[in-house]
This record gives sequence, C-alpha cells and structure tokens, in this order.
Amino acid sequence: MTFLSELVSKAGLADRAMQVWILVFGSAIAVFSSSLLWTGVTGLAICLSLLVTAAGFEILRVMAEVRQRSLERSWPQVFDSFQSAAESGIGIQEQFGYLAKEGPVALRQELSRLENLLEAGYPLDLILEDFKDRLANRHADLLALLLVFAQDLGDHGMAKNWERISQEVREEQAVIGQALAKQGWVSGSAKVALLAPWLIALVLIQLEQNKVAFASELGSLVLVFGLLLSFVAYALVNRLGRIPLQERIFNGTF
Repeated sequence: MTFLSELVSKAGLADRAMQVWILVFGSAIAVFSSSLLWTGVTGLAICLSLLVTAAGFEILRVMAEVRQRSLERSWPQVFDSFQSAAESGIGIQEQFGYLAKEGPVALRQELSRLENLLEAGYPLDLILEDFKDRLANRHADLLALLLVFAQDLGDHGMAKNWERISQEVREEQAVIGQALAKQGWVSGSAKVALLAPWLIALVLIQLEQNKVAFASELGSLVLVFGLLLSFVAYALVNRLGRIPLQERIFNGTF
C-alpha cells in the first residue's frame, strides 16, 4: 500500500477513501478561492490552501493514532482468547464469531466481517489479506500469519505461542504508554503554535498598505519563505515528538 492509502486505512476510513480525499483537497480549493476573494493576495491564498491541506493530513494522522491505540489495547484479549480456543479445540470460524460478540469493542466489526466471509466460503488466506489491509496494524499482521500457520500445521503447540505473544504485547504497551503520556501534550502544543504567524498575517492584511506589501514580489517571497519554514518546523516537531515503534511485521501477501 502507498503511504496515503495506509494512512486512510489506519484511520479506519478505507471504505471511504475517495470521499476523504475529496473533502481534504476540496477544502483546500475552497480556502484558496475564499482567501483570494477576501484578501486579493494570491500568495497568501496559496499558502493558506496548502496549510489547510497539511491540516487535513494532520487530522487523518491523529485519527489513525487514536484508532491504532484503541486497537493496541484490544490485542492482548484477542490473543488470550485464541489461546483458550487452541487449548479447547475451537475452530477459527467459531472463534471469530465469539470475538465478534464478546471480544474487544474496537475489533468486533472487523471480526464479524471475517466470520461472515468465512461462512460465505471465501478462502481464509484471502480473507486475512483483506483484514490486514483494513486494519494496517502490525498485530493484525501477526494474528493473520499465525492463523495461516495454524490452518496449515494444526493447533499443536499454538496455545503456547498465543500466550507468549499476549504477554509480550502487554509488556510493550506498558512501556509505550508511559512515554506517550509524557510527550503528547508537548508535541500538540508545538503544532498549534505553528498557526500563530498565519493568524497574525490575516490580521495584518486588513490594512490596505499591508495588503499591497503582501501582493508585491517581495511580499510573495516572504509568504513562501514563511510557508517553507512552517513546514520545516512541522516536520521537525513530528520527528522530535515521534516515539519509534516497530514497523508492521508482515504486510505483504502470504
């Protein structure tokens, strides 16, 4: 998957990807048009439309992070349930049905979809490929891979694997949760501060002499340079505030 499609999938909007991009880029076009009519300064209108586009990506990124964190909290329960299923000899379809009703709320819809597709006769490997793409989560990749192994090799010894994975996920989440709590508000405050210069520019442009200055070649150069600095600052804030996590385990085809 490309970066954009994976971002939409992580945000849980894979089924509405086209509508999402229409909204993001349509909003940018609308801001450009309204800014140009209001201020008459082309450079400022372009900068504001690009900022709106960047804001759209940031909103998607935040939605993806929130959804992924919600999913992360769900996986230990899922792996525990598959451990019990392996010990009891419960089939995969039956286990999907149980989790769709009694499992983590964040995963019930996707697990119910898996159950329905299995019941309709679709091959497990194709269903799990779709499951991985929709969740875009490394633990979903791991779950899919282990289920394929269980189907091909049988459930012998799988209970121990499920137990070990569940324990490792819990330990990892405890460490990551503490780090996220400490740095989250700092990163958010820095990103909000990036909007301050552009709000000031909108106020200053109300004066006719400032509008003329911004509309000049030098004024346009200042706006473009300011936009570049804003994007560099945004990239640095994301880079410095990012906590490195393991990448997806297996996001190719089986």
